[in-house]
Amino acid sequence: MLARFFQKSENEGKQPEKNKQEKTTKKIWAVAGGKGGTGKSIIASSIAVQLARRDKRVVIIDADLGSGNLHSYLGVTPAPITLADFLRNRTARLSDALVVTQYKNLYLISDANEVLGLANISNQLKENLIQQIKELDFEYIILDVGAGTGYNNIDFFLISDNGLLVAVPEPTSIENMYRFVRSCLNRKLMRRFQNTPYQPLIEKAAYPREAGGFRTIYELVEKIYQLDPPAAEIMVDEILSFRPRLIMNQVRSQADIQAGDSIRDVTRKYLGVNLNYIGYVTYDDRVKLSARKRVPLFQEYPNSGAAVCIRNIVDSFLG
Repeated sequence: MLARFFQKSENEGKQPEKNKQEKTTKKIWAVAGGKGGTGKSIIASSIAVQLARRDKRVVIIDADLGSGNLHSYLGVTPAPITLADFLRNRTARLSDALVVTQYKNLYLISDANEVLGLANISNQLKENLIQQIKELDFEYIILDVGAGTGYNNIDFFLISDNGLLVAVPEPTSIENMYRFVRSCLNRKLMRRFQNTPYQPLIEKAAYPREAGGFRTIYELVEKIYQLDPPAAEIMVDEILSFRPRLIMNQVRSQADIQAGDSIRDVTRKYLGVNLNYIGYVTYDDRVKLSARKRVPLFQEYPNSGAAVCIRNIVDSFLG
């Protein structure tokens, strides 16, 4: 019965998402990885460059608080005003940190890694930052989110219209990617059911291996359904509205490509999340070479295999 409930809600939920996208002129894309070393910053900067080349007005924000280096991938020198200045109240507006890049239509808000402790900002400061991000006057706002399951990373990811997850075909990356999706979903449900009788049950779902935990999201929904069917319906809607996208990076073989299918299937099986596997980027030594030169990939090696893959991914988004 519960499986049919999920399927029915999933089918009903697809059309509203399309309508929402049609009405939205400003888009926020957050790019995240479950662990470091997946190449998410290169992917994020490359997507931003491609959007700008298509005459879209774009800003990319280094939201990897405390350890960002996005400016290096765009060939930009350290900015006079950065995200740190906003977080330390040295400037009242986030837009004061905008930096022009070498690409027409592309702007950068650089990182805050020169200040100790900014990786752990207060909730009030974070909410102010999120609000000002949403108010930036650009067609596309790209967030390069830090690695790991910290609340800052999760909250930045959850404000996006299109959350992009970058993984590499390695067991640790795949495991951490699944953990990141689970943490995002749990955070989303905790917010929706805060100060309700079901909050303790959702907290248990965050730790499936502990006593009294839920092995799958379906077990949690089943429990809520037994107590309150309308609340279970709301929970299903929340789960199905979370639709992140997956990009497999540094792919070398067909088995590596199929690793993305495995991640998609596992998240669906245990979390009920419809993870959209939108494409892959081939392993390419020229990516590292361009990073070492502090020159964007599309400027140094525009016809490389990795560059072609990223162009195809952007085309699929815009198409």
